[in-house]
Amino acid sequence: MSPVRFWDLLSDPERAELTRSSRSRQYPPGQRVFSETEDDGCTAIITSGKCRVVAYGEDGTGTYLALRQTGDIIGEMAAIRGGRRSATVTAVTLVVAQVLARTTFQKLLGAHPALTAHLLAVMIERLRESDQCQADLAVASTELRFSRVLLRLALAEGVRTGRGVELAGFTQLELAGWCGISRKSVERHARRLQEEGVLLPSRSRGRLVITDLDALRGSARQESS
Repeated sequence: MSPVRFWDLLSDPERAELTRSSRSRQYPPGQRVFSETEDDGCTAIITSGKCRVVAYGEDGTGTYLALRQTGDIIGEMAAIRGGRRSATVTAVTLVVAQVLARTTFQKLLGAHPALTAHLLAVMIERLRESDQCQADLAVASTELRFSRVLLRLALAEGVRTGRGVELAGFTQLELAGWCGISRKSVERHARRLQEEGVLLPSRSRGRLVITDLDALRGSARQESS
């Protein structure tokens, strides 16, 4: 099923109104677009680029929630309910976004009921996506968790090169947190996939190369023994 992107649901007049009411901003790779410590309530629509969404617990452990890209809306929950954000959004690539202040966004929703309907469609799809991801990891072994998160990252953020699908921009400790497993388990399962020819041995920190995406899919589908 194709993802539901907010911008794609809008009519031309709705897009024009949102563009007039917002300001364009750029975020280089690695820069935080929104942080959980903020309560400014701004909303943004990504016009180009990719962002990673991670929620951090009190102990600092992160949970990988999603990748958002061109056409996606981000920060909408804080704008609607107020208070601090529930997740941190970081640019994976150069990101250009149309940013709307909380009051501006709320006024637009009030003046254009169709926007609220579009937003609801997006939020329902995201809830379904979240439930599926939690279900995939809930009863999985550490091996399956690693393979499934790695596959999810590859499909969302992977860059195809002559060596395979490359992933970058995270530490081994962060990857462990996203999988809900220990760092030692990440190292063990990475070695296993390297021995099976699915991963190349890492030559630099924070970078992985998946050489056989189909084999990784198979590893992510296996039932735990």
